[in-house]
Amino acid sequence: MAVSKAHIKASNKYNKENYKKIQANVKPEDYDLIDGYCKSQKISKAKFIVEACKFYIDNHDDNSNL
Repeated sequence: MAVSKAHIKASNKYNKENYKKIQANVKPEDYDLIDGYCKSQKISKAKFIVEACKFYIDNHDDNSNL
């Protein structure tokens, strides 16, 4: 099914208003580790990264400098 130009425009507008991007350069072996885990768990890399960051923040001993 083809996606209309209006749908693409609306999606881009929604994404711009509701999401922010995080970009990181990682070594290939780190990418492969994360990618493999995400595929095995059937989750997106975005969800994995957000959940991992939340876990780190919640469990890191020194939250005083956040």
